[in-house]
Amino acid sequence: MELLTYTFVQYAFIGGCLMAILAGLLGPFVVQSRQAIASDMFAHVSLAGIGGALILGVAPWWGALPALILVSTLVWWLRWYHPQYSPEAVAMFFLSGGLALALALVHTARDQTFAFENYLFGSILTLTVPELLTMTGATVVVAGVVWWLWYPLVGALQQPPYQLPYRRTPQLVQLVFFWLLAVAVWIGIKTIGGLLIGALLVIPVLTVRAWVASFRGVVIASMGATLSAVIGGLLVSLVFDVPPSSLIIGVLIIQFILQLLLTRVRTQA
Repeated sequence: MELLTYTFVQYAFIGGCLMAILAGLLGPFVVQSRQAIASDMFAHVSLAGIGGALILGVAPWWGALPALILVSTLVWWLRWYHPQYSPEAVAMFFLSGGLALALALVHTARDQTFAFENYLFGSILTLTVPELLTMTGATVVVAGVVWWLWYPLVGALQQPPYQLPYRRTPQLVQLVFFWLLAVAVWIGIKTIGGLLIGALLVIPVLTVRAWVASFRGVVIASMGATLSAVIGGLLVSLVFDVPPSSLIIGVLIIQFILQLLLTRVRTQA
């Protein structure tokens, strides 16, 4: 395809693959810890950070990261030190509050030329070299931390969490996990969009976990499913001129339906 020779298309595939690796790596932990709503909560909070960046005259995408790190720390603190607030209630508080604050801040900065849709549904076809370098660095850091804290993460994110024979406490490990998830959402709002990042984290895990026997296998298979969905969705979007983010999620849904059919056939055989 001639389109694949264009630089912006190549950048889109690189950025999409980096996002797929992050989502496939962290998605199983999100599902295992029953914190799927956290990704949507962080996505809405990132919009508030983008609104604040517009007022301060900072690049919107970079304004989202401090907001994500701050709120992820606050969520962790509320969950561990104020257990009277249920996780769902805390998530809904920040989810709704983040969106309301984002709308107010963007309205305040109405003199700015700004397209909210680029962060709600992603703008993967507009990635630049500095953004790709940032995404690459973030992916390497997240993968390194997950590798370093693999067993503590597996233990601390169980429901209920349990203490493994390591010095690191489950509380601190969960804080690190929230930071990692915040970084993944930060990358996601630029590629797949804030409204769809949750699907990219969760659907591949639901698709593959019935076909693998270990948690490590779920992580590897999830990365494979996510990568195939991103590459397939981008290719189809280029051919039919459809928004890439919608087709990426569409491929994930097709994968999930196919595995349901295959599972039914396997159980009846």
